Amino acid sequence: MGQGQRKGPIFTGPVLVADVEYRAWTDDGKLRQASFKGIREREDDAGVFQIES
Repeated sequence: MGQGQRKGPIFTGPVLVADVEYRAWTDDGKLRQASFKGIREREDDAGVFQIES
C-alpha cells in the first residue's frame, strides 16, 4: 500500500451532543418551536427520543 492510502473506513462514536428544547412534534414528524441550546461533550448516555402525545 502506498503512502496516504487507507485500508478501510474508521468508525467512531459520537463525541458531541446538541441540546435542543422544543414544545411538541408536528403530525409530519418535525419539531414545533425548537430552540437550539448549544453543543456539549458527551458525558452521559444522551439519546434521541420522540414523545408520543
